[in-house]
Amino acid sequence: MFVDFHCHSDHSDGTDSVAAIVQKAADKGISILSVTDHDTLAGQNEARELCLRAGIKYIRGVEISCDFHETLDVLGYGMVFEASSMEEELRQLRLKRDLRNTRILSRLRSLGVEITDEELESSFPGESLGRPHIANLIVRKGYSDSTENAFKEFLGKDGKAYVEKEKLSIKSAIELILSAGGVPVLAHPLSMMLDRNETVEIVRTMMRYGLKGMEVFYKTYEETTREELFEISRNLGLIATGGSDYHGKHKKDLELGIDIPDSAVSRFLESLPADNGLNY
Repeated sequence: MFVDFHCHSDHSDGTDSVAAIVQKAADKGISILSVTDHDTLAGQNEARELCLRAGIKYIRGVEISCDFHETLDVLGYGMVFEASSMEEELRQLRLKRDLRNTRILSRLRSLGVEITDEELESSFPGESLGRPHIANLIVRKGYSDSTENAFKEFLGKDGKAYVEKEKLSIKSAIELILSAGGVPVLAHPLSMMLDRNETVEIVRTMMRYGLKGMEVFYKTYEETTREELFEISRNLGLIATGGSDYHGKHKKDLELGIDIPDSAVSRFLESLPADNGLNY
């Protein structure tokens, strides 16, 4: 089945509007979509309504970064919108992200890269702004010749203006999604930079917190990698999901949509709460 359960709009660090993403999904023949912006549920109602008009099934989504020595993100699906505690927790995360941006911009200005907070906010419409947006401005203003080099020189972990991001613990992120009636799924497992045994060990720990699934069919993964992750998910009794991690121009080589076995999609849909807002 051709679907996409992992993509980003300009409400966070993607470059396409929700409307543009839904239109692309319709043009490509995607049958089920979930927009999973970082730390925000903004755009979810719009995405669902537009998908309804386009004949695409929609699943509410979000992506939350967790405190870990490498990248570890948890995707949430099917949250109930009445869960105000989740909205408030995500708002606090965005405020911390904004504070981080302010500190990064201050360091950049000390290095002669003149970008203000007001300039960042006025240049992008999203609720959840971060380093990709700052990198875009660095290039736009001629301080670097590419966003990749902007990260290398200024914004990456070894960059001159790097500031650590304050994140939720893995347990807190999973519990937050569960508290909103959602299904927590480990995103792009290879980003944790662990071997197979270490991956299984941390996934088992996350399952004790309430993890329900793993992103097996990640677009940039080779087929052998997907097969190995699918085997792990089966052995652990986890749902297997997948997506492109589409970001628009911020990840130019990635297109929306991915083929996932019908059986995996069916099991994922069956795991969602009855009141998740799917437009079946």
